[in-house]
Amino acid sequence: MSDARSMSATLADELDAYLAAVLAGDRRSAINAALDTLEAGVPAETVITDLLARAQREIGVGWQEGRWSVAMEHRASSITESALQSVSDEAMRAPGALREGSRGHAVVACTEGEWHVLPGRMASEVLRLRGADVSFIGPSVPASELADMLGVDPPAAVAVTCSMPLSLTGSWRTISALRGLGMTVVCGGRGFGPEGRWGLAIGADLWAPDFVTGANMLLDALDADRPPPRPPVGGPEVTEELRIIARDREAFVESATAVALGAWPSLRESDAAVRATREDLDSTLKALSAAVVCSDGDVVTDFVAWFENVLANRSLPLAFCASAFDLLLGSLPEELPLTRQMARHGLDSCTVPPLGR
Repeated sequence: MSDARSMSATLADELDAYLAAVLAGDRRSAINAALDTLEAGVPAETVITDLLARAQREIGVGWQEGRWSVAMEHRASSITESALQSVSDEAMRAPGALREGSRGHAVVACTEGEWHVLPGRMASEVLRLRGADVSFIGPSVPASELADMLGVDPPAAVAVTCSMPLSLTGSWRTISALRGLGMTVVCGGRGFGPEGRWGLAIGADLWAPDFVTGANMLLDALDADRPPPRPPVGGPEVTEELRIIARDREAFVESATAVALGAWPSLRESDAAVRATREDLDSTLKALSAAVVCSDGDVVTDFVAWFENVLANRSLPLAFCASAFDLLLGSLPEELPLTRQMARHGLDSCTVPPLGR
């Protein structure tokens, strides 16, 4: 128990030091804080999960609350990537470390549309520490290209990561392509929803709540019999709506943006405002598409809560959220009944009505 308390205290102290270094942009001090944790006897896997990954979550919350800029967040991710590599390399050189490749070959891939690479890199390093020779593929590799690359000699299993529910439609395409190759798909990341329910809904076989569990699942699956090739999940109505949205997404967003600029001409006075309007509409449409592919309105409800929180922390009108759904309802054709139903659900979930109502 005393060892556990000592480890917890070490992690708490080093987390504060690490975050302070990252906030200051001090790459060397951040790496030293991570290596000091390792030197204090904390296992490398724990340094990755309880220091580096936790720091990244804190940074993400800082952005959501408006305390961290996008530039600061990107700088922090770069520093954490360096710290991750330093910790992993140091641990691999330690006496008794498993030989890389002794547990076979593993593949970790970011799903299509997923641009956050750090979770995938962390998962890869945990697998490497467990003796796997790891191929990390990302970010956002098109599903067909990933399938083409792995299809030459596909492993029995692959791990896929998704950090944002907005990427779930791309995740569905990736998972569908891997299922078609006859592979066990292990999914991990917050984007797959509570207890991985959205990842499992779009065809993943297993959900990993953390990097260590995921490494165990993937290594076990590599030693097991591979499943037969399987079709994508989802009925023809879902598949058709996703096809139309993929084809016409930009047109739908531009149509809704034009209506917004016509209704509120003051937006035209700022290029940043026009850009933000377009980005908000695009994100909202991605949330609708994700809800359709999962057949789960909670995807939209969670997006509304997230969107309104971001707006509140930046002192922007909460009505922007409801307006995005309202504008998209005006641009989405009747041939997308499932998407329009999710848009109405999103509008009903907003705490304030759209602008002008």
